[in-house]
Amino acid sequence: MITWTRARTASTPPYVRQRLPIAGRSYTVEFVLTADQLVGPGFVTDFGDLAPVKAVIDSTLDHRVLNEVLPVVPTSENLAVWFAGWFVEHVEPDLPGRLAAVRVSETASSWAEFQVAER
Repeated sequence: MITWTRARTASTPPYVRQRLPIAGRSYTVEFVLTADQLVGPGFVTDFGDLAPVKAVIDSTLDHRVLNEVLPVVPTSENLAVWFAGWFVEHVEPDLPGRLAAVRVSETASSWAEFQVAER
């Protein structure tokens, strides 16, 4: 799991003439990996192989206005889908395992989970 802090502007309804304030929030993202068999010494993948995930969060998302840096409205659901697509394209090709799901949490008791189709 990786935790970061973001800012986003709330969607402004058409009847509101002023821009809504920026809201800050902390998120946690969890990547669920699976494999047909483990690699030595008993891993699906070494956590070190996931360093690109932390790097993209630090360089692109952490303490940023997500509405300005992502191509989607930054709901937890959309973030889970975005992370899954990014992970499959940029990280998974170098892993012995594959991505099964992404879970994005705004609180300890609320999250959105996107399950990646088996490939």
